[in-house]
Amino acid sequence: MNNNPPGMFRGAFWEADFLSQTGFETLVNHMKEGQRSCKWVEDYLKQRAKAEEEYSKSLLKISRIERGASECTTLRKTLDEFRAEAETEATLHATLSQKISEETAKLTEFREKQKEERKRHEDTVHRAHKNKADLYRKMQACKNSYESKSKAADKAESDSEKMKFGSKPRDAEKARKSAMQARSNAIKSDEDYKSSVAAVENARQIWVRDHTESCDVLQKLEEERIQFVRNTVWVFTNLVSDLCCRLDDSRERIRAVTEQCDEVADIREFIAQKSTCISPLLPVEYVSFGSNESNASHLETHKPLSNGGHHYDADQVPLSAGGGMFKVMYDYTPNSTDEIALQAGDSIKCVSSASVDDGWMTGLNLRTKQTGLVPRNYVQST
Repeated sequence: MNNNPPGMFRGAFWEADFLSQTGFETLVNHMKEGQRSCKWVEDYLKQRAKAEEEYSKSLLKISRIERGASECTTLRKTLDEFRAEAETEATLHATLSQKISEETAKLTEFREKQKEERKRHEDTVHRAHKNKADLYRKMQACKNSYESKSKAADKAESDSEKMKFGSKPRDAEKARKSAMQARSNAIKSDEDYKSSVAAVENARQIWVRDHTESCDVLQKLEEERIQFVRNTVWVFTNLVSDLCCRLDDSRERIRAVTEQCDEVADIREFIAQKSTCISPLLPVEYVSFGSNESNASHLETHKPLSNGGHHYDADQVPLSAGGGMFKVMYDYTPNSTDEIALQAGDSIKCVSSASVDDGWMTGLNLRTKQTGLVPRNYVQST
């Protein structure tokens, strides 16, 4: 009678006869399948760690591709942040690869330990079963011999009784001795049979003990295997989830810098730093080789173009002695000590326009009381 609670290996995989091992083999095959499941997870993690490592190296390589260094202000900051976060992403994938490798090593060690313990108990039960089966076969042979010799002894005794009457004394004596020998053989085979039954029973008890203990161990191994694989998948999922969160934070940092990217400001910055001249090239005038009067007439004709031999746009006519008022249209950050900072709306008093041909003038910022060079394309005369 099975008194084991349900859900226990020890009460679910017994054998129906002495020579069968179907129940335990079913259990062992299940354990081996579990080992193969562990190996599958292990192989997946190994390949995933390798893929993450290779991806990390590729990301790092492409993040270090040389790019132009002439970008201005906001776009330069965006690209710098983009590159920095690309390197961060490569580092995150490398870290994930390392952590997955660590989990893989744990799973490999766990699987090998389970395999060794399962094999040890499997061998124990197999030995007990083999001994039980061998003794059972021997017992069956003893039983057959006992039955055969008992029948022979009964027949010999029956024949001996019959020969007591009507037979020669010599034949009767011979039959009697033959019957005694047959009975002696039957008694000997009976003893052998009883001895073999006792040996089989002893082997059966050992097998039951080993089978029960092994079933308990295998159940413990199976519970641990399920828990370990489950936890490994859980940890892996959390690692990937954490990577996604960190990558999202990285993307958010890129977005935050990218939101500040302003094409208008960058173009103004480039113009302020690299502007060569704010006026187009003057046309070449034909000068006739003639009288002084002709030359004088020619000079008189072009005199209004410049206060000092220079040409200006209609809204950029400077005052020769300074004093003109200008309004700042855009913010400007100085790039040298000769320049002054500007904010949109500042009022600038022109101190000198001697350098206006180069796109600059000397002005006084009435808000900051600073005097210095002012980019002419950032202000408008009032």
